Amino acid sequence: MYERTKFLSMIILEIPAILLSIVILVYFVLDRRARSKLKNHGWIVLLLSNFLQLIINLPMPMSYYYRGTVWPQTNSYCTWWATCEFSFNSIGLFLMGWISIERHFIVFHSHTLLQGYWRKCLFHVFPIILCLILSPIFFFVFIVISPLCTSDWDFDLLGCGAPCYFGEYFVNQFDFYFNLLVPTFIIVLANVMLVVRVIHQKVSRQRIIHWRQHRRMILQLWIISSLYVAFWLPVSITLLVQITADPSFMMNSLTYITRINQENSA
Repeated sequence: MYERTKFLSMIILEIPAILLSIVILVYFVLDRRARSKLKNHGWIVLLLSNFLQLIINLPMPMSYYYRGTVWPQTNSYCTWWATCEFSFNSIGLFLMGWISIERHFIVFHSHTLLQGYWRKCLFHVFPIILCLILSPIFFFVFIVISPLCTSDWDFDLLGCGAPCYFGEYFVNQFDFYFNLLVPTFIIVLANVMLVVRVIHQKVSRQRIIHWRQHRRMILQLWIISSLYVAFWLPVSITLLVQITADPSFMMNSLTYITRINQENSA
């Protein structure tokens, strides 16, 4: 009963999410002016990533909740599920982190860092590409190739359980810090600093900045980044305490929060 309720909830949420994503993507396709603005490029890529997560990754936990078990029950399917799950989640975090940093460039340094072909490539295009490839490469190596161990998948668990590299201390630590903790705290820090810089500039009036032009962009960033922080900051802090102080700290709560994140990350 619990699994079927989860399945129905995800169906109800996924259908409007897919439709809304398509509407926004069509808007950017048809509106060349909106599509060409630098400030929208990060959002477009994040939207595409989340859309792919909706149509590729989310059906897998939905199938699990509908059937009560993993299907098909093959190691290759579990490997694919884990790789997609972790990759899409990390891509979303890294993109959100970079978008938060890039807003500083757009608001305060648009006439220096983002002028010229090579500067745009260095401070705009290249970071987005890195956000898209770093985590998938990591998970491809340690889940698909898996040179250190062999995963023992459990078809009765959501996501087939954990990949075997979780048992490799240094790899697991690197995964936690690099793919979860760092981008989460970048999102928090970059947005807090943006508020501080905006207030400071408005009070000191050291530079002429078109605040009306940037107001909507900053508000949009705060709203979307708050959703990421609300989901991932509790997980990051809990795991950090477990790693550094108390391994049993909020273990039951962490399992519940992580399950919610998996269902709503898209």
